[in-house]
Amino acid sequence: MLLIGFFGVLVVFVTSSVQQCVDSDGACASWVASDRGSCQRKEYIKKNCRRSCGSCPQYELKFDTRRLHPQLQPLLQIVGRWKGEHTGKVTFPTIPTFKYSEEVEIAIPEGNSIRSLNYTATAWSSDNEDLHRESGYITIKPNTREVILTTVMSNGFITVEEGPLSGNTIKFILKDIGRISFVRDEHLHNLVREWTLDRTFLRARLSIQTLSHRMQEHTSILYTKTSA
Repeated sequence: MLLIGFFGVLVVFVTSSVQQCVDSDGACASWVASDRGSCQRKEYIKKNCRRSCGSCPQYELKFDTRRLHPQLQPLLQIVGRWKGEHTGKVTFPTIPTFKYSEEVEIAIPEGNSIRSLNYTATAWSSDNEDLHRESGYITIKPNTREVILTTVMSNGFITVEEGPLSGNTIKFILKDIGRISFVRDEHLHNLVREWTLDRTFLRARLSIQTLSHRMQEHTSILYTKTSA
C-alpha cells in the first residue's frame, strides 16, 4: 500500500471468520419452523441454527474457487474479501505513527478464459477519512511459478511486481514503476512484498527503500476474512 506519499511495508495476518453454513443442533429445523422469531430473540438459536435461520454469509460467485482457471489454482486460498478494522499501523521516519483500517478483495473475474484475479484495496483512517485506494490484477506466468501483481494507485503510482511462488510463500520484487508528473513523493529505489499462507492466516510483508532511507517496514495490519 502506498500511503502518505510512500510505499509501505505491509505485514498482514489474515484469519478466517467464515464458518460453515450448518446447524450445530439437530433440533434447529423444527424450532425455527414452529417459531421463526426465535432466530432473533433466542441467542442459542441465533448462534447454533445459522442454516435454518438463513443467517449464513451471502455466497458470491466471484469468490467461487470452482471457477478458478487451472493456471491460477496455486492462488486459490487467497481468493476472498479481507478486512482489518482499526488493526493497521503506519510507521516511517518521515511521518507520525497512526492507526488505519483496510479492506482487500481478491476476486475471480466473470470470464472463464481470463487468467488473472481482480485485486482491490481501500484504506481509511480512524476518523473514516479515505486514505488510499488501489486496484489491479494478479496472475501467474504460464508454465512457471512466477506470480505477477500489477497495481494502479489513487496517488498516481503504477507498479509491476513479480516473484516466485515457493511452497506457501510468494515473494514479489518491484520490476517497474510509473508515476504522474506532479507527484511530489520521494523516489522509490526498491520494493519487496511477501505473502505467506498457512491454514489459518496470511502474512504479507512489504519493504521499501527510498532515495534517503534504507529498506525498512512501513505498515502492518490484521485482516479477517469476511466473504463466504
